[in-house]
Amino acid sequence: MAIQVENPVNILSQDASREFLASSKPDQLYQWFLKGTQLLQLSEDLEAVRETVSVVESTIAKNQEILPSIKGKKLEWERKYQMITEARQMVQKMQEMEEKLAWVFVSEAENAKNEQVGIIKELEKKIEKLESKAESERNKTSLIDDKIKEKKESLQVSISQIDILQQAKSTIVSTQNELLSEIRRLKNNETEMNNDAREYRKRYESLEKQILNEKKRLEKDVSSEREKIEKIKARLEEENKEIVETLNQGKSKQKDLELKKADLNRGLSQSFDKAEQFKTIIAQKRRDLERLRQQSGDKLMAFGRGVSQLVSEIRRAQWVGMTPVGPIGKFIKIKDRKWSLVAETILDKSLNMFMVDNHKDRNTLDQIMRKCNCNSGILICKPELFDYSDGEPDRSFLTLLKILDISDELVKRQLINLNRIEQIILVEVRSEADDIMRSNQGKFPRNVVACFTVDGFQVGSQKGGFSTLAVNLVQQTGRLSENLDSIISKINTEILEIQKKLSDENAESNNIKDKINEIVRENQNIDNQRKAGIRKIDSIREQLNKIELEITDQEPANIMALEAELRDVQQSLQMVQSQFANQLELKKKTAEKLTTNGKDLEEASGKLDEAQTNISELRQEINEYLEAKQKVSENIQFWKSKIQKRQSQISEVNNTVKSVEREIETLTKQASQIAKIRPHIEPNLTSKKLQSEVDALSKMITEIESNQEESIEEIAKQSQIYINNYNTAKKQLKQMILYALTLKEAHQMRLQRWMNFRESMTIRVKSQFTLHLYRRGYAGNLEFDHNAKLLNPRVNTDHDLALMAATTNNVNGSADSSNDSSSKGKKTKSKLGDGKSELGAARKDNRSLSGGEKSFTTISFLLSLWEAMSCPIRALDEFDVFMDAANRAISMRMIVKSARCSPETQFLLISPQDMTIKPASDIKILMLEPPSRT
Repeated sequence: MAIQVENPVNILSQDASREFLASSKPDQLYQWFLKGTQLLQLSEDLEAVRETVSVVESTIAKNQEILPSIKGKKLEWERKYQMITEARQMVQKMQEMEEKLAWVFVSEAENAKNEQVGIIKELEKKIEKLESKAESERNKTSLIDDKIKEKKESLQVSISQIDILQQAKSTIVSTQNELLSEIRRLKNNETEMNNDAREYRKRYESLEKQILNEKKRLEKDVSSEREKIEKIKARLEEENKEIVETLNQGKSKQKDLELKKADLNRGLSQSFDKAEQFKTIIAQKRRDLERLRQQSGDKLMAFGRGVSQLVSEIRRAQWVGMTPVGPIGKFIKIKDRKWSLVAETILDKSLNMFMVDNHKDRNTLDQIMRKCNCNSGILICKPELFDYSDGEPDRSFLTLLKILDISDELVKRQLINLNRIEQIILVEVRSEADDIMRSNQGKFPRNVVACFTVDGFQVGSQKGGFSTLAVNLVQQTGRLSENLDSIISKINTEILEIQKKLSDENAESNNIKDKINEIVRENQNIDNQRKAGIRKIDSIREQLNKIELEITDQEPANIMALEAELRDVQQSLQMVQSQFANQLELKKKTAEKLTTNGKDLEEASGKLDEAQTNISELRQEINEYLEAKQKVSENIQFWKSKIQKRQSQISEVNNTVKSVEREIETLTKQASQIAKIRPHIEPNLTSKKLQSEVDALSKMITEIESNQEESIEEIAKQSQIYINNYNTAKKQLKQMILYALTLKEAHQMRLQRWMNFRESMTIRVKSQFTLHLYRRGYAGNLEFDHNAKLLNPRVNTDHDLALMAATTNNVNGSADSSNDSSSKGKKTKSKLGDGKSELGAARKDNRSLSGGEKSFTTISFLLSLWEAMSCPIRALDEFDVFMDAANRAISMRMIVKSARCSPETQFLLISPQDMTIKPASDIKILMLEPPSRT
């Protein structure tokens, strides 16, 4: 089905109709849509235009390749003509240059003499300075000798004082030892007296109790004594019971203490782990410090191991292209120190890279890197200095490029390509950065790819909104800094802070240890109490046994013998107490003497230490003066050798001046023979340069004379011919380029119009299709996917719509009848809704329709296409062969109504079925005779 200008009849034949009606795939339907609306033909025409543009462009490219050869011929003949005309001028110029060359030799010899004279004067000035320096060093020697003599005298005085102080200290120490021995002896005596007094008191108390008991036994009868003993026994048993309960409580408390101790041990282990982490960090920081100190001697160490050796190997190697440039960070300095860490983090690996301009040099450099054990990256770049100003953001923004001082322009361009440093902005305050990164309607500002703050945060998101990311800042290595002292100072400060944290963690560990020790002591106290309780229980049992014995023993003791013994014990105790008091008085006096002796010893030790320190300082100062004297002597010898060397240089230069004067005289005679008048000579003109120019002119003149066989007139004629050819070719090429541009613009404009036309045709076909379905009682839509070239008709028949309406009514009725159980009603509605969606999904696919429904749908689609076209005659053959009576009647009514709505269009319908339509003034029915079977 298609529309042709020379054939305005649109006929859908029987085969075409069958194919159209059988089309169910989305891509086939989309192709029918393109054919029916002439969009396919227009698309093919546009493709032909595009191919024409390609042919023209290829022709332009070929002509552009030929044009340089034409230009080369033109330039060649122009150069020949120019060389012929200039050859005559060169001969005259060469003669003038030869005359000037002779006097240039004289001028150079005079300049050489003046330089030698100047060297002599400079050497004489240097000798005067060296003499003054040597004299200054000799004066220093006398001053140093006086200082050494003074310090040696002070040293002898201090040594003599040391002997006196050591003798006094030895006397004090021996006295102290004697006093300590006396105190130890007194303490032993005191211990023995205490033991004797303790034994006497125990015996005294025991005798008193025995006497008292004996007297009581004599005064009371046996029955009352037994009653008293029973009460004591009951009291002891009650006390025993309390001790047992106390022991049980102690066991329970010990369990709680053990749990608490386990928790503290876990905390102690965690504290030890933190302390080990701090120690590891401190060790790493100290390694960084050592590396930075080594960098002060070799700055290339900051860019990785083996870089210094690699740079040396690069200088010695042979290269196809440019010598490798690197490391890149060597050419970069930071202008603002506060951005140093952020800049080093952004550039990081790029700072260690080397640059080459071809793959062969890259392989060579890679082999050298492996040899040097270097892991730096290699960048292959084109050594071109492009203009990057168009890619920069607004000038009000501080970019990473602006804070970097890059000494090599090629390095700058490669950093722009690699890291886009001209489009990374830097903002100190994070809130201000958020506002900037959302200022372009919630998106990044123009030519801005990232934003970093001074505290190491990346701000903003390309999709808009808030987004802040904490950047993993690298450890400063000094790659962008010439002042390593500030970095070393910073690391030292960090080490001190970590050491403080380590000290705090150790203090926390000690605190936990103290708590554990306290628990251990408390546990030990409980054990001691338990042991004391057990001993108490044993004592109570022993007392109970004694009570049992006392009950059975009713015989009185010898009270008089006990009282006599009591008096003897009392006298012995009084005597021990008297001796103990004398012992304490003696001990007090000895302790006072020991205290006084200790102060004397401390004073003597302080004086001795002070004297020894003074002696050490004096000896160190003497050594320093001796070293300074040695250094001064070496300096004197050094200056003397320098003076001798300069004097020998002066004698050599004088000899050179004499020989140069003889050479000047000879050269002046030779120059006068060539040119009697001395010409003006430029200050920077050298004989070597002038001789090379003379040789070049001579060579050029010889080549011109030997190579040119044509005359000047022939060369001028040929030059004009090639100039005209070049200008004509250039003009034609320019016209072809203009034609190609015009054709390409026209193609783009028509392609856009074709897309607009396709969109409008899509909207019209969709609306007409929905209207035709609605007349049958159906519902549906056409879904276009122009990118995938798919067309999906979505149809719901009257049966589907009735079922959906019934389902909706059931859902509403269920909701009205179950207001008191809202949760149950929600579940019912959800299930019914799912059933509805399943029904709709079942009718979405056109292949699930019956034959008649599918034919009706296809007729609706066909009518929609017809109404979107401008074809005056339309024919349709056997369109209703698969329809039932109802769909056939509705389809005929639709086609008739559509025909009546288009009075300027002729419709031809061919069908083997009985026509259900009635004749009318605008409808004509033609019946064919049935075919003959004979």
